[in-house]
Amino acid sequence: MTPYRKTLLLICSLLIGSPSFAQNKDGSLVKWMSLQEAVEAVKQQPKPILLDFYTDWCGWCKRMMATTYADQGLSAYINQNYYPVKFDAEGKDTITFEGETFVPSSPKPKTAHPLAIKLLQGKLMYPTTLFLNGYDRTKDEFQIKLLAPGFLDKEKIEPILVYTLENVYRNANMDDFTKAFNTAFYDSTINDKISKIKWLQPEAAFDGNFKDTKKSLVFLHTGWCNSCRVMERAVFTDTVLTKTLEKFTLIDFNPENTKPLYWNNKLYQKLPEDEFPFHPLTLEFTKNNFILPTVTLLDEQGVLIDAIPFFVTATVLADILTFYGDDIYKKKSWADFQKEKTEAKGK
Repeated sequence: MTPYRKTLLLICSLLIGSPSFAQNKDGSLVKWMSLQEAVEAVKQQPKPILLDFYTDWCGWCKRMMATTYADQGLSAYINQNYYPVKFDAEGKDTITFEGETFVPSSPKPKTAHPLAIKLLQGKLMYPTTLFLNGYDRTKDEFQIKLLAPGFLDKEKIEPILVYTLENVYRNANMDDFTKAFNTAFYDSTINDKISKIKWLQPEAAFDGNFKDTKKSLVFLHTGWCNSCRVMERAVFTDTVLTKTLEKFTLIDFNPENTKPLYWNNKLYQKLPEDEFPFHPLTLEFTKNNFILPTVTLLDEQGVLIDAIPFFVTATVLADILTFYGDDIYKKKSWADFQKEKTEAKGK
């Protein structure tokens, strides 16, 4: 295990303090529940669902329980952030899911449950893990259904857990995020690359004497946001961004900052009586839509141009920074900019 991986698992553990681990009969430390219990829990307190499909005869299913789900850091992260479900893909219970009732088709053993057939899209491979998120109460359905077939060790499952939990799917596909995740936590040269990115602290940038000849990029992130860490370590160090970043003053902004900051001739300071737990300037820089990570762009006078929420890949961020950094946004829409770029590639 690399030092970077240890750091990630340490963050998972710190988020929930010192949990107590009760080992299940299958060797896992995950607090499994039924699918019905998980769906009801989502309605009360929204969280993604991790749905593990297994069978009694599946050796790799048993191994995943005794290894992947027996890891303390990983199981603590799952228990805190997910509703974990073990689902017998050949079980005989009648189950209602997303408004539809699924009745076992046969009492015979080794007969796939109709719900398993539907959710696995007919591909009955065990184990398979389904990640559900974005529950829509009005439609009684999950907007995100991400299938991961086969045995998953912790190195394979970690990026999927972060991808689902932190809504990375809004701006990036799973393959791109996994590649960035592995770069962030496995690349032995990454620390050297990170040291070459010159970030300015917000107390230096917003001290009441704002004078800049360049636009500013404000990166809002925290140490406990894992997709933020992937952006910090893998996205901003990507060579596709090297030239584009030079057009901006880079400002590293942790919303947990408590120092007084001046922006647009106004003082922003975190007060003990404030209900919002983060620095009040955070709301300005996220357009009152607090999401981590967020990339906020300011013009040469420090006026907010745009705020881009959620994880974005280096390629997408390069396009965004070109669009704003070269003042293209003053002449055409983002849609037109993207259309012209696509047409140019096709020639």
